[in-house]
Amino acid sequence: MNAVLQTFEPRSRPPFRERVMALAGRGGYREPGMGGGDRPTVPPDHMVAAALAFGRNGPADVGPDIAMAMTTGRIAEAQSIRVLRWLGGLLAAERTASVRRCRLYAGYVALYAFNSVTKGWQVPPAPEGVDARDWGEAVLFGCLLLEQSAEDALALAARRWRA
Repeated sequence: MNAVLQTFEPRSRPPFRERVMALAGRGGYREPGMGGGDRPTVPPDHMVAAALAFGRNGPADVGPDIAMAMTTGRIAEAQSIRVLRWLGGLLAAERTASVRRCRLYAGYVALYAFNSVTKGWQVPPAPEGVDARDWGEAVLFGCLLLEQSAEDALALAARRWRA
């Protein structure tokens, strides 16, 4: 198979990082002439932060912080604490059976899900006394909450940026 066909499919969805960089003015490789961007003097992290600032619904919204961490792999300590408190609160209040059984470990689940989504770290095995299946479902649910919040922030930023 041709190398070009292996890396690009006409109707495939670009990865999250590529969509964020395209919003920030640093296009991807999908179309000729899109790479590089038009503002080489501004650091890419600053351009991403400026573009994602349009995706904040209010002062308590953590979606842009998650999106920034997913894109760059870095996040400030204050923002990571806000994100972990938000995710831990959602997990502790969740009524799904598997997540409810891991409620005592909601903080750990939030931390491991956050590290998995933003840095690609492997999730450690379930603590002693916790079913591995419940642990996996709780961490996966945390990852899905983080990714959906980042996707929502990116969609809102794109709508506001183009408006």
